[in-house]
This record gives sequence, structure tokens and C-alpha cells, in this order.
Amino acid sequence: MGGTVSFLAAAVLFAGCSTPPTAKKRALTELSGLRQRSASSISRQEYWNIEETVARAESHLARGERKRAEVLFDLAAGKAKLLSERLELAQAEKDEPQPSSRDAVSKQTADWDDQLPPPAMDSVSPLPPPAPASPAMAPPTEHLHPQSAPAPVEPAEPQPGEMRSVERGEPAEATETARPRSSVIIGKRFSYTVGKGESLRYIGAKFGVSWRRLAQLNRIDPQKPLRAGQVLRVDTRRIVPRQIDDGIVINIPDRTLYYFRNGEVDRVLSVAVGKPKPVNDPEKRDWHTPTGNFRIIGKVKDPTWRVPPSIRKEMKERGKEVKTIVPPGKKNPLGKYALKTSIPGILIHSTNAPESVYSFSSHGCIRVFPEFMEDFFNSVTEETTGEIIYEPVKMTVAEGQVFLEVHRDIYNRYENLDEQVKSIAQEQHVEERIDWNKVQQVLKRMNGVPERVSF
Repeated sequence: MGGTVSFLAAAVLFAGCSTPPTAKKRALTELSGLRQRSASSISRQEYWNIEETVARAESHLARGERKRAEVLFDLAAGKAKLLSERLELAQAEKDEPQPSSRDAVSKQTADWDDQLPPPAMDSVSPLPPPAPASPAMAPPTEHLHPQSAPAPVEPAEPQPGEMRSVERGEPAEATETARPRSSVIIGKRFSYTVGKGESLRYIGAKFGVSWRRLAQLNRIDPQKPLRAGQVLRVDTRRIVPRQIDDGIVINIPDRTLYYFRNGEVDRVLSVAVGKPKPVNDPEKRDWHTPTGNFRIIGKVKDPTWRVPPSIRKEMKERGKEVKTIVPPGKKNPLGKYALKTSIPGILIHSTNAPESVYSFSSHGCIRVFPEFMEDFFNSVTEETTGEIIYEPVKMTVAEGQVFLEVHRDIYNRYENLDEQVKSIAQEQHVEERIDWNKVQQVLKRMNGVPERVSF
């Protein structure tokens, strides 16, 4: 399993924990045996399920819950043993030691792109990259963010704040041929070295990834602070919701701004959008970002924020100091740059709260991560046109495979996302090619990344 953590390293991690040795030893031994097998012969979904059990055991152990940890270690060992025995039996019935085609194992093998690794492992050790997927199984990878440049030649050590493609270390030929290209699935998987003082929320906001998913993807405890130099996996792949020649497309559920030039995606920025109505206080108003067409009608550097009456009212209700004007500076929520749109009251602006980006936290405006706003501000001209859309479900076909991306219907505009998936599938004439059991799994996870749902 090219993408799994070394079990020798895991054994070292567990060595310092006080839990009955028999349970740990059995779990680690059985997992070590599975790791010796070819990745193509193991169902990744089942494998990750076992890893999740071990991770949960470690999490309970870290909290001092030794008995619960022992039970989970025993459970992981049992699962691994059963899977190992089944694989041995299946292998004995084959003429060849390895399946000769992907079809021979398609019912057992879930691609890394189709199965989000489970949460829990409290270790801060980063995972190595997954094994390269076959062209038929993996969606393409492109650069998602302007700073996501191709990884350079391997230096001695990564530096804080540095990104590295997860394909590092593989032959260039294998990397290029393993992942087909597409104009509608963009982004990439890469490794990122944590800088001093950075948090999961900060990194997630920067790259447009949920901090919860970052924790799951790296199997770390989100309650524990990151340390400088720690290396994280980041996955920024997504489906472009709409293709235009020039201008801006902002998808609210996606919390993403797509900027087009000459029919191509020039850059993609994670954004914060308007708050939904509070679930626990339905009497309070929502701050939904409106949908519709717009154009840029003004550009302001070091803007002054003239606080709208509705926000002043909220300040008063929350017991905060009521302000009418906030001058430029570090305390200004608009940051250093603001683009005025033709939609009344809606700005696309920087922020003095970078961790709030890639969330539903604004009063309707579009917040952009400060590090990327200046360049975007300089690229956009007055009269640039755009559209704000609301599409929690996105689907596309890449290299013959159907991919589905689902986000939460945060504004509750759809009665049933299942029907939305069916409608889009019919529009794209792919309903007969879809495994609807996979669709249900994607709808349940809603993890916001393209997942293969075709047979």
C-alpha cells in the first residue's frame, strides 16, 4: 500500500503507549502482513477501515481509555486476519499471482480518489503519498491555486510554507501517464510543510479545503496544534461548475471563485460567503450571499468600511461596540483591497481574519484570502463581469469516467440532492453509466472533492 504509513513507524509510535502488548502486537502483525501484499489485491476500502480502527484505538489510548483501546486493537487484528485469509483463498484460485486487468479486481478495489481515508490517528507523522492510480481510475490533476506551482527537483528538506506535489519521487513518465488531463477537473494533491503558528483552519482557508477534511486526510487529531515543519497532505481537486470565456464565477456551496481568461481558468480562489440562518435560533436573520450576474464597478485600495445599519443592529444585539465607520488598517474587516460589484452591498474583498475564508461566515460579501487578493485585485478591471451561482452538486466526465462532487446544501434550497444528481446525470446523458450505490456514498460523505461514480 504505497500511500499508507510505515507500520514499523507505527510500531515505534505505539511503543510509548501504555496498553496491553498482546492487542497491539496482534494488530500490528496482521497489518504488517497485509502491507506485504500487492496494493492491487487489497480492497482499499476494507484496508482503510482496519486502519481507522487502529487509529480510533490510538485516539482512545491518548485519552487514557486503555480498555477501550484494547478492544479496538483486538477488533483491528481480527478484521486484518479475516481479510488476509480471504485474500489467500482468492489468490490460490487464480492461475496468475496478480490479476491481469483492472476488471478482475474492480468489485474489490476502491481507488484512493473514491475513498477518503478515515479520521483519528493522533500521530503527527505525515503519510507518504498514495500509489499512482491507473488512467481509468484517477481524475486529472492541474494547478488549482496560483501558488501551486509544479514541485521542483527534490531539495534536501522541505521548508515551512512549502508545497510539494504528492507525486514526488515517482518517475516523470509514470506521473504524466498515470493521470489524464481535463479542462473541467482542476486542482492537485500535494504535500505542504506547516509554517510557524499555522493551524488547520488557516491552511484549509488558504487552499480551499475543509479543516475537518485536512484532519481526516492526514489522520491527525484536530484538537492538537500543528507544529512548524510538519508535513500535511492537501487535496484541492474540484470540478469547475461552469465554463465561460472571461470573467468570474463564484459558486456558493463550493466557497470558490473561478476567474477565467480566454476560455481558460486563470486562477481559483477559496472564499468566505454569507452565513446561513442559525439552526438553533431560527428567529435570527440569515446573511445569504445573493446569486445573479454582476460586474465590477469599482476598485479600492485601503478601503474605509462604512458599516451598514443591519450590521450595526447585529453589533448592538450581540453586545459589541457599535461602529459606523472603520478606517483603513489592521482592524478593518475589508483588508487592503476591495472590489465593488453591481450587486448592492456586495464586495469582493480581502480580510483581516484569514482563517474565516472557505467558510459561511460573511454578511453576504465575498472574502478572499489576503495572500492572494492583491494579485487578483490587479488582474481584474472595472467592467469585468461575473456570476454568483448556487450549485451544491457538480458532475463531469473525464477520460470516460463519471465524477461527482457534492457539497452541503447550506442554504437549504433543494428538497433532495438525490434528485439533483439524477437531473444532472440525465442532462449529461450518463445515467446508464453510473453506479448509484457509489452515488449514495458520495451524497453521504459530501466531502467536496470529485469522486468516481461510474461502473
